[in-house]
Amino acid sequence: MDTRLCPGVFELAEAADLLVIEATYLDGDADLAAAHGHLTAGQAATVAAECGVRTLVLTHFSQRYDDPAVFRREAEARFDGEVVVAEDLTRIRVPARRP
Repeated sequence: MDTRLCPGVFELAEAADLLVIEATYLDGDADLAAAHGHLTAGQAATVAAECGVRTLVLTHFSQRYDDPAVFRREAEARFDGEVVVAEDLTRIRVPARRP
């Protein structure tokens, strides 16, 4: 699902063990992200960091970028939990729930 930064994103992500979130653009294209109702990888990581997320799964990337590793690097600069850059058929371990 597409989203932009808004209070609802933070509300839905609060204390999530696993957050799967779109990161269509990189921060350098934040103006395009805002214009088209999307997030950057950095914005998604900020949401995860501020909401206490444990595992961040980035998805829904623009084809304008050739290397998906740049999304990981951008997210890891703002989020110190586990970052997964999803690809088709990626299997992701769901962490055990917090007590």
